[in-house]
Amino acid sequence: MAIPAKPFLEAALHTPPSQNVPPPMVATGLPVPRWVTVKAQRLNVRRGPSLERDVLWTYVRPGMPIEVIAEYDTWRRIRDIDGATGWVKASMLDGRRSVIVTGRVNTALLNAPKADSDAVAFAAPGLVAKLVGCSGEWCEISTRGYDGYVVRDRLWGVYEGETVK
Repeated sequence: MAIPAKPFLEAALHTPPSQNVPPPMVATGLPVPRWVTVKAQRLNVRRGPSLERDVLWTYVRPGMPIEVIAEYDTWRRIRDIDGATGWVKASMLDGRRSVIVTGRVNTALLNAPKADSDAVAFAAPGLVAKLVGCSGEWCEISTRGYDGYVVRDRLWGVYEGETVK
């Protein structure tokens, strides 16, 4: 049994995100798109907003950042780092922020938000870290007992120009 989609949901499903278009109406009143984190130990991603819809894949790693791109009742349509989309129960998500280190080589975590700062550690591509904050081109992250600064464009889970406190 499919749940009928409301007009705002249809628009959210078929309109690519754009900074020039106002965000669609949402169930929570929170901005869409937005970043959240997987809270559950196991999170089924479904083809549509219903427990009766097929499971596309399952997350088994809490803390992964994902992007909420639409809302319908207690369901959230999400996009992951690979661009895959699906629907999850909102109760399985957490508003705390995390990021994934991107690139092909290790990224230095610096002790200050300056390119000539000393490295405190190196993060491998794919590493998941807690997002402490972002300002300008730098983000502060924390992972595995290390805290440092990384250039924003080396992270997935934060928008260009977004300030995070």
